[in-house]
Amino acid sequence: MVNYRISGAAGLPAFPVASIFVDKYMAKANATFVKVYLYGLRLCYAVGTKPDNAHIAQALDLLESDVVQAWKYWEKKGVIRRGVEGGIEFVDLTMETPAPPQVQEKPQYKAQDIASAITTDRKKAMLVDFAQNVFGKTLGTAETATLLSFYDWLKLPLEVIMMLLEHCAALEKYSMRYAEKIAIAWADEGINTIERAEQHLQNADKRAKLSRKYKRILGIVGRDLSDAEYAHILQWTEEMQMPQEMIKTAYEKAVLATGHTSFPYINAILQSWHKQGIYSIADLVRDEAPAAVPKTQPKKNNKFLDYEQTAVYDFEEIERRALEKRIKEHG
Repeated sequence: MVNYRISGAAGLPAFPVASIFVDKYMAKANATFVKVYLYGLRLCYAVGTKPDNAHIAQALDLLESDVVQAWKYWEKKGVIRRGVEGGIEFVDLTMETPAPPQVQEKPQYKAQDIASAITTDRKKAMLVDFAQNVFGKTLGTAETATLLSFYDWLKLPLEVIMMLLEHCAALEKYSMRYAEKIAIAWADEGINTIERAEQHLQNADKRAKLSRKYKRILGIVGRDLSDAEYAHILQWTEEMQMPQEMIKTAYEKAVLATGHTSFPYINAILQSWHKQGIYSIADLVRDEAPAAVPKTQPKKNNKFLDYEQTAVYDFEEIERRALEKRIKEHG
């Protein structure tokens, strides 16, 4: 067994982190968001400091936009509140009652249990029939047992399970094991009503479409976008209202500068253009065009006198010299 302990003397300077934050919230959050939360919480216990997002970004070697995205994420999770003037209030998570551990284990069904359930429970019979129609196959004993566990074990309503199965079929995923992974995730996230399931599926569909589109644009192959990367894309497309061509141009500049797809670098470019009001290639061309260099007129040689012509002539001086020349010639 591994033992954990703190080295050194007791009474080290520290700040409290609620256990429920680690147990409930931290594992599902992006690492950058966790860093921002912990650093911000630590600053709550630093006397006399009034830091802002720029200070936190500099301290954690992040972009300021990353800090803003982190606060938005934690606000949605209900662990902080954002004031109208940009202040951050940390919710006292020690007041939150931890959810009781899941003591009920996944039920083990025998063939006769399944037969009895389908015969005596109209909802379960309807569920099995619906799943077979959607998946286009007859479910075996193990698959049927897994399906019934969504209802008995995960406590998902019948209508929500049906929506989940249709979602799997739309993705061409006809494995009950795949459906079980989604069902467990939905149960953990509290997606247990038709309204919540619809909103979740809309968000998932939106994310899938945006991810496919911008993975092509940003040259990402063989992996999904991380939560932080997807948050950047939402920021560029929804908050900044940057056209696709500008995001692609920023990506190309980032690759030239760094040699790879760098989301922080792309974000810095787009943030700069956003502040300058540059939203099209035409705007960018005008902004990056070099200042016009005044052209000087080339000096021209006089064909007849073979000297460089100046820009100004003193005609009175020329006539005076011509008169003196004539007087000398004629005495």
